[in-house]
Parts: sequence; C-alpha cells; structure tokens
Amino acid sequence: MSSTAATARTAPLVDAPRRPGLVLLTVCVGIFMLMLDATIVSAALADIRSDFEASIDGLQWVIDAYSIPLAGLVLTFATIGDRYGRKRMFVTGMAVFTGASLALTFSDTIVQLDILRAVQGVGAAMLFATALPLLSVAFPEGAARAKAIGIYGAVMAGATVAGPVVGGALVTEFGWRSVFSINVPIGIVIILVALRMPESARTPDRRADWLGSLLLTGGLVAGVFALTQGNSLGWSSGEIIALIVIAVLLLIAFLSWQMRARHPLFDISMARKPGFAGTAIISVAHMATLMAATNFLALFFIGTLGYTPLQMGLRVVPLSITAMIAALLTAILAKGVPFKVLLPVGMVLVTVAMFLMGNVGYDSEWTHFLPGMLVGGIGLGSLTATSQAASLTFASQENAGMASATFGTLRQVGMAIGIAGLGAMFSHVARDKAESGLAALPGSDAVPQDLKHQFVEQVGAASGHQVVEAVPPQFQESVPALARVADHASIDALNAMVTLGTVIGAVSVVLAVITFAVDSSRVSRQSREPEKTSV
Repeated sequence: MSSTAATARTAPLVDAPRRPGLVLLTVCVGIFMLMLDATIVSAALADIRSDFEASIDGLQWVIDAYSIPLAGLVLTFATIGDRYGRKRMFVTGMAVFTGASLALTFSDTIVQLDILRAVQGVGAAMLFATALPLLSVAFPEGAARAKAIGIYGAVMAGATVAGPVVGGALVTEFGWRSVFSINVPIGIVIILVALRMPESARTPDRRADWLGSLLLTGGLVAGVFALTQGNSLGWSSGEIIALIVIAVLLLIAFLSWQMRARHPLFDISMARKPGFAGTAIISVAHMATLMAATNFLALFFIGTLGYTPLQMGLRVVPLSITAMIAALLTAILAKGVPFKVLLPVGMVLVTVAMFLMGNVGYDSEWTHFLPGMLVGGIGLGSLTATSQAASLTFASQENAGMASATFGTLRQVGMAIGIAGLGAMFSHVARDKAESGLAALPGSDAVPQDLKHQFVEQVGAASGHQVVEAVPPQFQESVPALARVADHASIDALNAMVTLGTVIGAVSVVLAVITFAVDSSRVSRQSREPEKTSV
C-alpha cells in the first residue's frame, strides 16, 4: 500500500474543522460531571447508610464500584475510540452514564445501588478515555494545548473536590437520590452538543485487548474484596488469603500478557521512558491518600461533628477553591518547570495536608482541618494539572488516548485501593474502640448481645453519635454515655486512618524522587556514551 493510501486510511478527518472552543466546552462539562460523580456521593453516604442499613463494606463499594470499571476499562475504550472515533465513544459513554444515573434514582437495595454504580463507571470510562485525546487533536499547537489542558485540569480538580459541596446541597434539599437524578438533564444536553463536535482521526488497525481488561479488572476486584472483607472475615482467614493470592496472580498474568499481546492494553514501551515510573507512583498515591480520605472525612463531619450534608459541603469549599486556583496557576506559571520537580513537590503538599488533618482531639471543631484542606488543595490542583500534561509526553499524538488512559487507570486504581485500605483501617479501629468503650460502661453486661453487635457495627460504618438514634427506649438514660463512646471511637479511627495516609504519602514521595533520580542518571549516562564512542 502506498504512503498516500495509508495516510488516507489512518487519518481521514485531519482536514475537518477542529472547532476547538466547542470541543473544550463539551469535554470540560462532561469531565466535570464524571469527576463530580466520583466524589458527590460522599455527601450522600450517611443517608444511604441509614436508608439501607448498610455496613462500611457496602458504603465502600458505592465508591469502588465506580472506580474499578474506570481503572479496568479506560485503556480498552481508549483503543476502541482511537479505532472507531473518539467523538462516537464520548457520546456513547455519556449515554451509558446518563442512563445509569436515571436507574440509580430507583435503587431499592445497597447491592442494586453498587451494581448500577459499576454500570455508571463503565460510561465514565468511555468519557475519560476520549476526553484528553479530543483536546490534543483540537489544540495541536503547544501554547494553545497547554492552556486547554490547564483549563481541563482546573475543571477536574474543582469537580473532584466540589462533589461534597454540590452533593451536600442536593442531599439536604432533595434527598440522596438527587445526586444521581441531576445527571440526567445535564447528560442529555451534553449528548446533543457533543454530536456537533468534529470526529477525530482514526487508526483502523487498532484492536481492543479484552483479555487484558478482564485480567486487570479481575485482579482489582479480588484485591479490593480482600481489603473490604478483611476485618469481618479475619485477615488470616482462608478466604482473604485466597483473594489476595488470586489478585496477585491475575495482576501478574496481566503484565505477562501485555508483554506478549499483539495489541496490548498498555504499551510497555511507555514504562521504559524517563519519568514514567515516578509519575505513575504519584498518580496512584495522591488518589489513595487525600482523595480517598475526603470520603471518610465527609462521614466524620456528618456523623461525629453533627453537620448536615450541606453544612459539611460548605466546610470543604477551601479545598475546592485552592485546588482550582492551583491547577490554573500551575498550568500557566510552571510551564518551564520539569514535571519531575513539580510532581514530588505536589505530593509533598498532599502528605503534609494529611499530617495536618491528624491529631484530632475530642473537642476539635471543623476548623482543625482547615490548614490541611488549604495545603491539600494546592497539592491536588498542581498534581492534576501537571500529571495531565506529563501523560502526553510518553506517547505520540496518535497514541494520546492510550497515554492519558493509562494514567487515568492508575489514578482510579489509587482511589479504589485507598478507599478499601483506609476504610479497613477506619473500620477496624472504630469497631475495636467502640467494643472496649461499650464494655467499660456500667451495666453493659445487661445489654443484649445483638444490640451490642449492632452498636459496634454502626460505629464501624462511620455513623458517629448518630448511632444513638436507634437505641431502644429502655436504654435511653445511657444515650449520652453511648454517644461519647461512639464519638471517641470515630475520632481514634480517623486519626489512625490519617496516620496511615500520611505514611503512604511519605513513602510515595521517597520512591518517586528515587525513580526520577535514577531515570535522570540513566539519561545522562546514555547521552555521554556516543561521545565516548566517537572519541
């Protein structure tokens, strides 16, 4: 086949009008919806727990059921979008996302809710897989692309941390189902506008790696199940050990398959490029720490500090505002700074934020968390803008979908692991402290065992002193003492969870700095080799 024919085959639409403004508007509104839904449910978790009498495991899956399809399928959908058209994939994803949102408003059980959240996550994966590649084509010039990515990063950062604010207002005024129903009219409008976008160039030779998606998704599901069920089944139980072994084997099989597949899900050559490993570490770590922790912080504000969902949302506004400002300023002012410097600095800020949110006292108010939210917002915003730009440096323009989707996958892996891991720590400490605190109360021996178990489980589900609302009439005189036990258990659990997040953040900074330094040394050594040869 001639080169002219090949060009016509792989890029039939390069001369079509790019309509950059329309593409930017549509993509940013769609991504705002996607990222908002990843965190908006944090404001609804307390009401969902009450309506369905859900355990902490069920609440964790409300978030992880959304994150895991994003992690496991975004690379496959990026490949399909490259082959059949990114606009087509974007519109399809919005239709799936909107339809699932409508179905979520009619959920009757926590299991049904979790399943529909997974369907919603499938639609979100289609959207995320095509968003950045669409911008890359619409803004081919470096300066214009940097500005567009900066806006995109600011929208992502703002939406991610604005979720509790918007969700709080909706839940307080209209109930928890409104956080899903609000997506329906917005989704329909986005679909109608997206149909006017130009289609991008296609690569018909691309093939989807469904086996790779299956192995990756299966490994993540098994691993998250192990983390969420470890407290109830026992960490040394046969079931948990089996789940961990299955997760490890499936993920090893995934990596092995990627090295042999003709059309791999993940381009292994990207991993060999300088800076990839450090960027990957930080992409996972910032989601597994501060972003995952904000969901439990929302439950703490409502259950222990006693705020309504709206009041809770308003108190995390500083995090949202600083993240949006930091993302825009990073894209504009830090263009000349290498991402191997910006990424570790951003992760240091996230780690410091986690540290500042710890050491909560029994008389602490919400203002205790304010310094951490301000520092964390700066860190999250700078990381969002920097990681988006960095992801495009590891692949050519025709492979932009795979590059951006790879880091989208890593971020969602971080969120899924963080929710499961931090949630396991919170639940373990809360249950342990609630059980010991309950046993220390005078007359606790007269309380039926099933009521004790219910109390401990609800405190472990981050209900705080709201647990006393279900205390039977004959034990009403014990309500103040029970509320103190629940609050103290929740505070100890939050401190333990924040400490774990701080340690994870610190370790990730050290690992990222080491990998960036090793990569820089390797590049420097390779650049000197030709000189030695010529001499």
